[in-house]
Amino acid sequence: MEESWEDVSWQEDEPLKEWYVEYIAVVNQEKFHHMTVLFGEDLQDAQRSLLHEVRRMYSSSVDSIDITVVEMKETSGITDATLFEGMFVP
Repeated sequence: MEESWEDVSWQEDEPLKEWYVEYIAVVNQEKFHHMTVLFGEDLQDAQRSLLHEVRRMYSSSVDSIDITVVEMKETSGITDATLFEGMFVP
């Protein structure tokens, strides 16, 4: 039996979460330490975003790229950027 329009349960998309990721990339025997913020619905989605970022950053490398994730966690709060206005220069 098919579901009627009223019987269909609509699932809302979860908002993207913010993930803090710290990792080390070894490319051509040279070590690079990175910290980044990625977005994803869950841990697997954040890992997929990290893979895309690494591919984009090191697309010209022909040798292997070794990645070691030091820390990957969902951010717990939202920072009020106005608190830092004028104090720090990028």
